[in-house]
Parts: sequence; structure tokens; C-alpha cells
Amino acid sequence: MNALLTFTWRAASLATVLFLAACASQPSETTSEQILPLPEFSAPLDQSPEFYLQQARSAEELERFDWQLLAAKAYIGKGSIQAGEGLLKDLRQETLTQRQQAGVALVQAQSLQLQGQYAAAIEQLNFDPRWSLPDSYWQSYYQQRAELFQLQNRGIASAEARMSLDSYLAGEPQQVNRQLIWQLLRPMTSFTLRSFQEPGNEIKNGWLEIVAINNEQSIDHESLIAELQAWRQEYPEHPALSLISEDMQTAMSLSPYRPEKIAVLLPLSGRYQQNADAIRQGLSAAYLDNKSDVQLSFFDTEQAGMADIYGQLISQGYDFVIGPLLKSHLRELQALSPNLPVLALNDIDSEVAGDYYYFPLSPEEEARQAALYIHEQQLDYPLLVAPGNSLGKRMVEAFDEQWLELSDEPATSVFYHAPSELQGAIQRLMLTSESQARINQLKQVLANNVESEVRSRRDTQAVYLIGDSNQTKLAKPFIDVTVSPFASAPVLLTSSRGYTTAVGDNELNGLLVSEMPWLLDSQSANAVRFKQLWPNADSQQRRLYALGYDAYQLIGKLVQMRHYSDFQQPGLSGNLSLDDDGTVLRQLTWNEYRNGRLVPVQ
Repeated sequence: MNALLTFTWRAASLATVLFLAACASQPSETTSEQILPLPEFSAPLDQSPEFYLQQARSAEELERFDWQLLAAKAYIGKGSIQAGEGLLKDLRQETLTQRQQAGVALVQAQSLQLQGQYAAAIEQLNFDPRWSLPDSYWQSYYQQRAELFQLQNRGIASAEARMSLDSYLAGEPQQVNRQLIWQLLRPMTSFTLRSFQEPGNEIKNGWLEIVAINNEQSIDHESLIAELQAWRQEYPEHPALSLISEDMQTAMSLSPYRPEKIAVLLPLSGRYQQNADAIRQGLSAAYLDNKSDVQLSFFDTEQAGMADIYGQLISQGYDFVIGPLLKSHLRELQALSPNLPVLALNDIDSEVAGDYYYFPLSPEEEARQAALYIHEQQLDYPLLVAPGNSLGKRMVEAFDEQWLELSDEPATSVFYHAPSELQGAIQRLMLTSESQARINQLKQVLANNVESEVRSRRDTQAVYLIGDSNQTKLAKPFIDVTVSPFASAPVLLTSSRGYTTAVGDNELNGLLVSEMPWLLDSQSANAVRFKQLWPNADSQQRRLYALGYDAYQLIGKLVQMRHYSDFQQPGLSGNLSLDDDGTVLRQLTWNEYRNGRLVPVQ
């Protein structure tokens, strides 16, 4: 009798919603007499909230609650939070079973998540593991927890939720889930990952250990293979086995380069001598730090032709080449079809067979990383300010290509050819010139009897400044004064070419800069040594020193890095990896000017 009274009361409280559903202008996919089987709770909802309410009206009493819960979930899913919350409030009036309690909590957590209340949503998802729930409920439970923890930047907790989710999935969704676990754990250090291991938790420990091994790429090749084999023996049936791809296994099985005689090809005289000297210093420092018996020899590409130099390399038994530095010399070397592995210190557009690797300090790559960073920070409608020279156009093109892979909306750019054109270019970009034109027209109509203020565009959230430090110093204040008080100030970013390492540039406060970690390092033994030996070196010389140092350090890892894209090597010039063409990619750090100094962005 009590159950009947409870249901009658709840049915009355829902009468208005059910009536609206019956009278909805949207045609129903089925009549009220055509009751469909209840869908899995975790399945995507492909019907309208009104449809589920119609099903509830005609369903048997035991299923009515579930249809109404699906209606609440559908309302919330399409953004009708108030309607969904109203249904949930009514559903809570009954004495609920464990499954019903779980269902209401899952939908309530979804509502809170959509409202940005992540902590409150997680509090809703605190199920008793002893509850007897359908698999679809547990699947939704772990899926939602994983998403909420990730939104809070709690990578370990999100990965743990996905580890629990794994057993409720199969096929492609399960593989995608495992890839997400890897991606969540990948940015963490080996030490951090191992610190979260728990005795007896084989699934969690196996995940943490295999990613820790993957991240230990500064160790030698043999140790890495031994650790991988030990992991496979300890976790023979671990879910992560499916992620240890053939590429990784192949990479680990290949023998790395172990050269005995390394030839370095640099322009040690002439116009580029200073650049070559900085690279040579970096190579020599890395050679001394490795304490190897390798013979390292330098050849001046300005004093002899590439054919003559290559003839010497072959006759004298060299088995690895670093360089050339200049594109013209690299083309000459490739035309000779050398049989030696080559790590060039530049890149060119060519497709040649053989063991070729390219390590450029590429401004285009910096522009692509800027596009990625802006997208990762969820900044919309980026604007680009660039000089109208070849470098500016190449960087804009690289940024645009990367941005269009991430967004449906293209970036907007403006070019200038002289400092005197910069302010006008920024006004056109920020649309203040259009605003001023409208004001002038209005004043003409009203005989100048109008108070007005120029307004800038309000959609953009980021401006990427391309150019040298002088151009950046000119552009930033123009942008600062162009943004109207009615608009939020956009984030300003530039590349490593857009600033100097001088301390006290307070006018650049707030500017974000992509840069090698090495340029901001003053504490490491390598940095202290460099400062003692070359106290007057500028930032460009430090970058080239890092290029030389990292090039030498990469030799023994190039084979593995080429066959396994996730294989990375920390270096002075950034976190290093290889693309499919054998080009070294440098992941730079982002830094912000605060009180006239660059500090890393956390």
C-alpha cells in the first residue's frame, strides 16, 4: 500500500512534464503503445527527452523509473539543466534500490560536470564497491570519474579510473581507453610514476612501471631492453601488452649506432665561422662528458668541396657523420649518395634513401608548437602579426597548417614591411580602424554631436608575434593600447627570436616566450662551465652550443627514436623526438615575463 501511495504521489508531481511530452510539436518516433526495450545505461542517448517520458507513461511500473531517469539524462545532455534537475528531484522522493541510487547519482554528476562543478560531481560518484550493479552502470561510473579527474588535471586518478573501466570494455573502445591511460601517464617522470605503485595492485603497478620504463630513455639501449623483458615476465597478461606495439618491440630489438670514428662537417672559416665554433664547442663538451674512446674529427666545409671531404671519410674509415650545417652543403652531400649514417644540422625538402637524420633549429617548428600551445590552453581565434619577409611568411604558413588540424576556424594574420607600418597593421588586425570609420560616419550624420570610443575586436584570445626582439618591443605596446577597455586582453606570445635574454625588460611583462630549457638554465654543471669558458656568449651562441651537445648525445638513440615515435630524449635544446622522416623535433618550454624576467610557466 505504501509503495502504491508513493508512486501515485510521484506520478502526480510529474503530470505536467508528461503532458508536455504528449503534446510536443516534435513528432514521436513511436506511439505510447510501442514500448521499446530499455537501452543500456551507458549507451549514447539517441532520442529526445520527450520520447523517454512517453515511454515512461506507458511502461510497466518496474521500468517507469528507468525511463524517467533516461529522460532526465537526455534533458541534461542537451543543456536543459533545470528540466533534468526537476526530474531528478522527483525521482529522489521514492525509496530507491542500490541501482536506482546509482543511476540518479550518475545523472546528477553529469549535470554538475556540465556546470563546471567538478569536485561536487566527484562527491556524487562515491559508490560502494559491494553494490550489485549492471555492468553498464559501472562503465558509466568509471568513465565519468576518469573524465572529471582529467578536468581537474589529476592524471594519476584519471588513469586509475580508466584502469578500472578497462574490464567493462571490449574491442576498439577498450583499445582507445588503454591509449588514453598511456597518454595520461606519459608526461610524468619515472620517479613520480613508481612512487604511486601499491603492493598487490598488479594492474596499476604494471601500468605505472611500463610507462616509467618508456620514460627512462636516457639509459643505455641494453638496459632499456632488459627492463622491458623483465616487465613482460612479471606481467605476462597485463592489458598494456596490447599497447607495446610492434614499432616499440622492433625499435628495442634493433642495434643502435656505435660509431668509432665520427666526422663533423662545419663551416669553420668564412661567414659562418662563429656559428660553427659554437656548435663545435657543444659537440666537444658532450664528447668529454661521455668519456668515450670514439675519434671525433672536424672538417671545414669552406676549405674543401663535399666530394673531396667525402672521399677522405671513406678512405679513412669514418662510420658516422654529423653535419653539414648549411643547406647547400647538405644537398651536395646527398647528391653523392653516401653510405654512412648522417645527422645533418639542418633540413631540406628531399626524399632520399639511406640513414639520414635532420636536426634543424627550425622557426617553423616553433610556430607549429605555438599553435598547439594556444589550442591546449583553449584560446580561440588567434591573430598573427608578422614581418612580410620570407621568414615571417614561412612561420605564418606553418602556424596556419597546424592550427587548421586543430580547429575549424582559421587563424587571422597581418604582415608589415617597415616599423612605420606596424601600428596600422595592428589596428587593421584588431578591427579598430573599422570602428573608427563607423564613428566618423556617425559624427558626419549627427554633425559631430556624439561621444564615442574606438572599440577593438572581442573574439580573439591570443596574439602570436613573429619577428625579432625589436619588432616584439614595438608590437606589444601597440596591442596593449589598441585593446579597448570593453574587451579582455588577449594572451601575447612570441618565439625564441622575439626577445633577448637581457634582464629588466619590464615592458614585456605578461609576454609568453617559447624557448630551449638550456637558455634559462644557470644552475647545472653544464651551464656553469659554459659561463666560465664563454662569459660573453650571446643567446644565439648558446642555442648553437645546445644543438651541438644534443646532436652528439642523440647518436646512440637515433635508430630507436626513428622506429618508435614515443621514444624521447631530454636535451639542452628541448625534449627531443623524431618524426617519420628522421627529423628531430624539439619540444620547447613556455616562459612568461614577470618583473622583467623570464620564468617557466607552470
